[in-house]
Amino acid sequence: MKVHKAVISSGARFSGPTIHFVDEHYDTGRILAQRVVPVHANDTAEELAARVLNEEHQLYVEAVEAVCEERVVWREDGVPLIQTKENPNEFR
Repeated sequence: MKVHKAVISSGARFSGPTIHFVDEHYDTGRILAQRVVPVHANDTAEELAARVLNEEHQLYVEAVEAVCEERVVWREDGVPLIQTKENPNEFR
């Protein structure tokens, strides 16, 4: 809850889950996927946490599936792009 409380206290308008590869340090691995969740004006930390968790659950399924199906493409600047199943020229 500390993170969600801090997000609300900061006045941020957006939050969301980040999925990254694990390395030897805490939360420093290469980012694989992120999702944006709006922070509503009257949100409690619990409400925001529930929305972020819902998105996180969906994002994990999509990210793991994309890795297993080799649909992750890395741009030269290191940004990951996940190809859609339907068209390898479209990204999420």
